Amino acid sequence: MRRQLGFSAIALTAVLLAGGSAEPPAADALGSVSFILGKPEEVTVLRRESARWQPAQLKMPLQSGDQIQTAAEARCEVKLNDGSVVRLGERSHFTFDQAQLTAGNRQVEGSLLSGKLWAWVSKLKWGRDRFDIKSPTAVCAVRGTIYRMEADSTTRVAVYDGQVDIGPTANLRQRLQQPARPVGPPQPVPGPTEIPGPYEVSLDQWIRLVAGFQIEIRDNGRYAKASIDSTAEAGNDWVQWNRQRDRELQR
Repeated sequence: MRRQLGFSAIALTAVLLAGGSAEPPAADALGSVSFILGKPEEVTVLRRESARWQPAQLKMPLQSGDQIQTAAEARCEVKLNDGSVVRLGERSHFTFDQAQLTAGNRQVEGSLLSGKLWAWVSKLKWGRDRFDIKSPTAVCAVRGTIYRMEADSTTRVAVYDGQVDIGPTANLRQRLQQPARPVGPPQPVPGPTEIPGPYEVSLDQWIRLVAGFQIEIRDNGRYAKASIDSTAEAGNDWVQWNRQRDRELQR
């Protein structure tokens, strides 16, 4: 990144944005914007009933159907009413598809259309609990978990605490279930190509990923699991920033 996302920038941005006015709380709000890193116009919100993107503000309430986008050097944090936290990295696009957060009932569905996300999902002691976030190819179902997701041409998920159940989206499942093409006349075969990594059979059913492991899922459904590389994590600015934010929230 051309501009350092250090603690001085974080502190300055937080101070500048804290004075901004926020909308009055919505009756059916699922949570609110709790932190913005970047210029005000670099994090934008599209309301479910609107066709115009607007700059996000601290304490701005969010509802089911709202979308959030971040620019190239911006990050955003949303704190939900149950205490869970969702953060978006640079160049990310996220939608709260549906959400109900009441006593003993948590039903959250979101979509990471592109970019990267960090989720700190609180533990629900009792009641109905569903917290699903999907990418174009995979759905992550969690209960009391810390994990991150990245979505572009592939989906990557790393679990830091708890466990995540991962399954194919309806679109991917439909593509995987399509019948093979009928056999035709012989065709020229190109030379051999190397397939990187131990990619497994296509993701056509749910699998469980526990803390300390990560998975990469291609757009054709094939996937590879591995242990989280602690050396790479130590040099990952996005991971270290989120860990610091998690520590601050738990004080």
